[in-house]
Amino acid sequence: MQEEYRRFVSKAEGELGPHVADKDGNVTRAARSDDPYYGVSRVPPKVEGLPIGKASAGAYWEKAMTARQSRKPKKIPVEIDQLLGQMLATSNQLAASSDIPMIREAVVNEEEGRFSPYAFGEGSYKDTDTPRSSLLQTGTSSSSPTTLKEDEGSVEFGLGQPLITGGELRLSQRLGRRDSNSEFFVPKDQADAKLRLEFKQPLLRGAGVEVNSAPMQLARLERDRSVADFQRQIEDQFSEVVRAYWTLYAERARVLQRQRLVGELQSVAGRISARKGLDTLTGEAEQATASIRSAEASIIRARTGADNSQARLSSLLSDKALYGDEVEVIPTQRPAKKFIDVPLEDVALLAVQNRPELKAVALQLRSAELQERVAKNNLLPDLDLFAGVSNDGLAGNNNYGDAWQGQWDQTDVDVDVGVRLKVPLGNTSEKAQHERRRIELRQLTSQMRNVSDTVLLEAQIAVREVRSAYQEMKAREAELSAVSTEIGALQARSDEGLESGSAFLATLISGLEDRTQAEERLMEATVTYNLALYALERAAGTMLTVRGIQATRIASDDLDYIRVSRQGYVSKDADASPNGSDKNILVNPQAIRKRDAQAEAQNAKTAQD
Repeated sequence: MQEEYRRFVSKAEGELGPHVADKDGNVTRAARSDDPYYGVSRVPPKVEGLPIGKASAGAYWEKAMTARQSRKPKKIPVEIDQLLGQMLATSNQLAASSDIPMIREAVVNEEEGRFSPYAFGEGSYKDTDTPRSSLLQTGTSSSSPTTLKEDEGSVEFGLGQPLITGGELRLSQRLGRRDSNSEFFVPKDQADAKLRLEFKQPLLRGAGVEVNSAPMQLARLERDRSVADFQRQIEDQFSEVVRAYWTLYAERARVLQRQRLVGELQSVAGRISARKGLDTLTGEAEQATASIRSAEASIIRARTGADNSQARLSSLLSDKALYGDEVEVIPTQRPAKKFIDVPLEDVALLAVQNRPELKAVALQLRSAELQERVAKNNLLPDLDLFAGVSNDGLAGNNNYGDAWQGQWDQTDVDVDVGVRLKVPLGNTSEKAQHERRRIELRQLTSQMRNVSDTVLLEAQIAVREVRSAYQEMKAREAELSAVSTEIGALQARSDEGLESGSAFLATLISGLEDRTQAEERLMEATVTYNLALYALERAAGTMLTVRGIQATRIASDDLDYIRVSRQGYVSKDADASPNGSDKNILVNPQAIRKRDAQAEAQNAKTAQD
């Protein structure tokens, strides 16, 4: 990624450094004397906290946006910051996505459990009565029995410990009893005991800490990748909320613009009708009426668009209170107009450091490297070492106490050592698996370069879009100002009685329509600029951090869960103390560990008490 970043910066020399905008909206590269922060790394600011800047000339809809446009009884004013808090608290989509890291953490616990110590126990009993096949079985005397009767039982229990090296350590205690009708069976009613310590360890295939801890490491990497994906999903949904908000803003602005146009067209149409029989040509009144109907139709379409955007917000927030015929959602956050620029090299560096897409593919690459090393180990033959030490005790009359004591003093310690070798001929399956892992590693390396290129390209596009969108917005302001000046001159001539013919009124109608189109273009350019500022945050990977968004594991009597919130923002179900970055799963995926959640709950309880 560092190589890709250096290559990217070397090829984007003309776009590097901070840029400034003059009063006409022209954006140029800043000189060192123009910018006191030249060369200082900067982060895209939180858009909701930006100064609004001077309102565009003629943008009357910005102040009129908060007025009602319907007769719906319930009015709900909203801002993006408020919608963000609502999204984090109520979104069903985020709630579903937040369970994926919890599932991956459970898999980590499953893999770690493979190395937990265990206790075991086993019991058996056998009673046999078989014809003798040799005098040595029951005795050589004439009175020796002709069938061999035996009964035996045993109980074995102990502890085992799987080892991270691939082996196993096992300590067992056996207690048993045995009796037989054989004359050679001495002593009668035997009680026996056996204490044994066993050790098993692979020496080639399956040996080593790296190979045996690989499932745990892979599970942790997959958990961390799910956290990166969760971060991306939060950003995706917040971006959709922002887009829905500004779409709602744009549609309501169109309603205001078209309503103004309808009113002005009706006034002109009335003047045309008044001149009927004087100089009005056939069809001019109908043309004016058609213009009014066209504007009224566009109002209907804009109101439908506003309703759709309102429904979209309701869906994204999982909040039915924002949807319905009784509710009018009113956007109250005014668009930012001030020029904001972050140097391309800073945005690109932040993107390389913060983008969840890069985090996810980097974790995939690490997983592939680990899997390749495990597959390489599987090419080795099986060579296992077995070793054990034991001692036995024996007593008659079912005296288990004497048998137990005899383990320590009746005989010397028994020792057994052995190895087992298994060499596959051809090893075709393992070789194919190793080759597959190597190809996957090569593929992910290329994929990581591709994702890096994509992320850096998105950073470049985001910076360009902010600069070009600002210039377009200023150009649209100048266009509207020119059209408004022209309309003002026409209306002044009409008021002074210099122009009153039907041809002049038709020209005035065309001018009014042109001005409305210029108003719409300015509104759209303003919305585009604000969306570009949010896209810049998204491209830099700072959309969540600048707003203090964090995810923490919350302990519950039923099932623990992940809560996404903001620092300084208290949700309705707040049941834990504020957390620092060490508790933020989005920053530190290991904070999802249950012990951290338990400590958090305990700290919260202590603070409450």
